[in-house]
Amino acid sequence: MHLYPRDIREKIEFSKVLSAIRQECLSEMAVRHFEEIQVQTDLQAVVRLLDETDEWKKSVERGEVIPLAPFYNISDDVYLLRKEGYVLDAENIRNIYLIVALGLDLLKYFQEGEKARMLPLLQEIVSSIRIDQSLLREIDRVLDDEGEVRPNASEELMRITKMIRSREREIDKIFQSELELYSQKGFLVDTQESLRNGRRVLTVAVEHKRKISGILHDESSTGKTVYIEPEKVVVLNQDVYNLYAERRHEIYRILRALCAFIRPYADTLLAIQHILVKMDTVRAKAKFAIRTGAGRPNVQEKPLFSLKEARNPVLLMRNESSGQPVVSFDLQLFHGNRILVLSGPNAGGKSVALKTVGLLQMLVQCGILVTCDENSTFGMFSKMFVDIGDQQSLEDDLSTYSSHLTNMKKVTEEADEASLVLIDEFGAGTDPQIGGAIAEAILYEINRKKVFAVITTHYSQLKFFAFKTPHIVNGSMEFDRQHLTPTFRLHVGKPGSSFAFEIAEKIGLAHEIVSFAQKKTGKNEKAIDDMLATLMSEKKEYEDKLVALLEKQDRLDKLILTYEQMQSDLDIRKKKWKLESKERAAIDVMDQQREWQKAIKEIRKEKNEEKALEESIALKRKQEEAAKEVERLKMEVFANQISASKQKLEVGSHARMRNGSTAGQILSIEKSMAVVQMGNLTVKVPLVDLESAGEPIATNQGRSVVATFAAQHRPDTQIDIREYTKSDALHMLQQFMDKALPW
Repeated sequence: MHLYPRDIREKIEFSKVLSAIRQECLSEMAVRHFEEIQVQTDLQAVVRLLDETDEWKKSVERGEVIPLAPFYNISDDVYLLRKEGYVLDAENIRNIYLIVALGLDLLKYFQEGEKARMLPLLQEIVSSIRIDQSLLREIDRVLDDEGEVRPNASEELMRITKMIRSREREIDKIFQSELELYSQKGFLVDTQESLRNGRRVLTVAVEHKRKISGILHDESSTGKTVYIEPEKVVVLNQDVYNLYAERRHEIYRILRALCAFIRPYADTLLAIQHILVKMDTVRAKAKFAIRTGAGRPNVQEKPLFSLKEARNPVLLMRNESSGQPVVSFDLQLFHGNRILVLSGPNAGGKSVALKTVGLLQMLVQCGILVTCDENSTFGMFSKMFVDIGDQQSLEDDLSTYSSHLTNMKKVTEEADEASLVLIDEFGAGTDPQIGGAIAEAILYEINRKKVFAVITTHYSQLKFFAFKTPHIVNGSMEFDRQHLTPTFRLHVGKPGSSFAFEIAEKIGLAHEIVSFAQKKTGKNEKAIDDMLATLMSEKKEYEDKLVALLEKQDRLDKLILTYEQMQSDLDIRKKKWKLESKERAAIDVMDQQREWQKAIKEIRKEKNEEKALEESIALKRKQEEAAKEVERLKMEVFANQISASKQKLEVGSHARMRNGSTAGQILSIEKSMAVVQMGNLTVKVPLVDLESAGEPIATNQGRSVVATFAAQHRPDTQIDIREYTKSDALHMLQQFMDKALPW
C-alpha cells in the first residue's frame, strides 16, 4: 500500500499497536517482523493472515495450549556452521537444539486428528517441518539441559573428569591439613584462606611469610597480609590445571564432531526457524486480539468500509488499568456515499473516530484482527493519505496552513478510486471564508475522483456542501446539551454543531463576552448553528423514545408468544392425555379378544352359528372403532409436527417411528403411507407415526421383509383353532397372520 505522509503510522497511532503486539513476541525475529510489517493489498493474502490469527485466538479461548516457547536466532550460527571445520560453542548448539525440539513438539501437537481439523491453516504451516530425530538425539547425547557438555559425552572426557575430581579431593584434604597446622601456630590472619589466580591460598601475616613453604601469589594493599599457596598442593594444582586443559581439548573435539554431524542439516534448521517465526507472529497477533477483544471482520476486494461497534484499540489499552469504557461507533456509508463530513464540538471525539477508521483499515490489511463487531466489512485500499495535526516545518519554510495545502496537493494529484483519505480540521489555519472556499473546492475534486474519505470540520459551508452534493454525507458527534458534555457517539446523516457558545459559558467565560460574540456572528450564522443544535436535540429525543417503544414492543411480543405457546402446550397435553386413555382402551379391547374367542367357541358348540357370527362382527366393529378413534386423536395431537415436517419427510430423507429409536430411509410415499427401509427390513408406516431423523449408521443390506404397521397394534402370540370348521379356522388364521406381520 502507498502511504502518505512518511509518519502516517505515528499519526494514526498504528505504531503504538505494533509496539503492543511486539511485547507478545517470543523471538527477536518476530519483533523485527512487526517493525518492518507491510500493509497488504492482495485480498487472498489478507484473508489468509486474518484466518490464521483467528484460528490461534479461538484455540486459546477453548483452553488449548499450542506448544511454542522463546527461541533465539540461529541464522548467524548456521551461516558459520556451513563452513567446513567450524566449531560452534555449546551455547549456540543448544539454541539449535531448542529450535529442533520446538519444531518436533509442534509436529506432534498437530498430528492429532482433532487438532488438524480445528486448526487447518496452522496445521498446514507446521506440516512442512521435516526433522530427522537422530539430530535431536545426538545433540541431547552431548549436551545437558543447561547447554553444557555432558561428562560422559566420550570415554576420554569421562576419564579426565574422574581424574580431576580425584585430584581436587586430594588437594582439598591436603590444603585443609595445612590450614589447620598453620592456624594453630598463629601464622594466619582472621580470614585464614582466600583465592588468588584461580588457586586456593593461605592468608598469612607478613611477619610469618618465611615460615611457610610455598608460592607467594599476592599481598594486601596495606602490606600486612600475604597470600601463599602451600608447597604440598602446588604440584597437585598443576596436575589439575593440566587436566582441565586436556578436558577443554576433548570438549572441543566432541563439539567439532557434533558440528560435523549437524552441518548437513543447515537448510532444514533455517526452514524450521522460519516456520517458528511465522507461528510466533500469529501467536502475538492472537494474544493482542484476546487482550483487546478484537475479532475477524468480513473483507472483500472492492474499496469500502462499514464499521459496526468500532473501538479504538489504543484507547482500549490506555483504559485497561482504570476500567473506563471506550464508546464504540458505527460508520456505514449508504446509498453510494463515499465521503463523510464529520462535525461536532471540540473534544467530542471527531479526531478519535477519524484515526480509528484509518487505524482499523491498516490493521486489517496487515492481517491483524480488529476491535469492532465481526459483521463489519472492510474493502481493500491501495493508497492511504492522512492530514492530521500541525505539520509546519522550519526547514521547508512551511506554515501550518501551507503544510496542509501541500498535503492536499498530494491528495488531489495522486488519490484515486482505491484511495482512503483522512483529513482532520479541514480548511483550518487561515481566513475562515477563504479557507472554507478552498476546502470546498478540494472536497469537490476528491469527490469527482471517487475517493473514499472521512473529513472533520467546523465550517458550516462544508456541511451545507455535503448536504447538497451526491456521494457525500454529513455526520456528527453527539453532544449532551443539558449537561454540556460530549457523549462521543457518532451519527451518520445529520451535521453537528460546534456548541462553541455553550462550552464557553460552561467554562466560565463572562456572559457579556459570550453575548457580544453571539451578536458579532450575525443572524444567519447563529440561525444555522441553532438549527443544527435543535436537529441534534430532537434526533436524540426521538431516538430515545424509539428505543423505549421498541423495547416495550419486544417485551409485548415475547409475552404474546409465551401465552400462545402455553395455550398450545396445554391443548396438546389435553389431547395427548385423551389419546393415551383411548390407546389404553383400544389395548383393552385387543386383550379381550381371547375371551371373546372362547365365548364364540362355546356358542359354536351350541350350534348357534348365527349368534357366533353376530358376536364376531361386533368384536370386529369395536376394534375398528377403537383404532379409528386412536388415529383421529393422533392426527390432532401431532398436526403441528406433521405440518412443520412436511418438507423434511420426503423420498430419500431419513425418519424414525415416534415411539422408536431406529432410523431408516423413506423409499416412497403414497397418500398417508410411507415405505421405509430400516436396516434389513422394509416397512410400510403411516406418515403420522414418523418424524424426521438423521442418517442412520450404515449396515449390510440383506433380503427385505415387507410389512404394514397398524397404529398401536398389539397382536396375540398364539391362536386356538381346535373344534372350528375348516372355513372358520382358515379365516381366523388369516386374521392372526395379518396382525402378526408387523411384529
